[in-house]
Amino acid sequence: MCVLFPVFVLAACSGPVQTVEIPFVARYGDRPLRCDQAAGDIRLTELRLFVHDVRLLTSDGDAVPVELADRSPWQGGAVALLDLEDGTGACRNGTAALNASLQGTIPSGEYTGLAFRIGVPASRNHADPLQAPPPLDQSAMHWHWLTGYKFLRAGIANGDDGFWIHLGSTLCDGTASAPEGCAHANLPRVVLQGFIPGASVVAFDLEPLAATVDLADGTPSDCSSGPAESGCAAPFRALGLEFASGETIGTPSVVRVTNSE
Repeated sequence: MCVLFPVFVLAACSGPVQTVEIPFVARYGDRPLRCDQAAGDIRLTELRLFVHDVRLLTSDGDAVPVELADRSPWQGGAVALLDLEDGTGACRNGTAALNASLQGTIPSGEYTGLAFRIGVPASRNHADPLQAPPPLDQSAMHWHWLTGYKFLRAGIANGDDGFWIHLGSTLCDGTASAPEGCAHANLPRVVLQGFIPGASVVAFDLEPLAATVDLADGTPSDCSSGPAESGCAAPFRALGLEFASGETIGTPSVVRVTNSE
């Protein structure tokens, strides 16, 4: 992907800023993962995720917020929706539209890392998708009004076998019209050193999600984030989450920096 990174100057009081594009690709291990082309025997069936709190990191350890552009239907209100499936092949529940990058502006400087959260901020997690502005108007990315949005929909197939996960907040209190918060936030925090704007690509690797799943036993497996689903523990660890609490325990192993597509 060609990443544009021009520098331009706003008003003198605000200082120089630069545009930034942060590209994402789907992987299964080291192999490209697509809906219509297998990585070995594995095909992509789903990969959509919300992202917010995007920051670039400096060599001094500062985390500088990226101002995400309002770019309908994919970005708005500091939240973005990445869509890496195109509705072809094994992605029968997907759509043809793709969005494989985050776009925004940031103060001019040299950056050596990237941080972001997967999911929707708690303050916006219980919106009505029929009334919400883009990208929160995606009904396919919503469970119901009390639980809120599906932060991540990801899946793979191996012939008739496979695995999928829907990640979202759980153990939510209140009512649909007056939610009071969720005991398990389930908002993975990603911190990637070595991300260089204009040169690096973020790879979302689905292999760790299915590391403990037998993809050849003829029985598809899944995780829909329910607290009673013991099969969610390993995929949650791959997402950097403690399944028992929904707390962040580290950077997800499903995300890494690469310098090529």
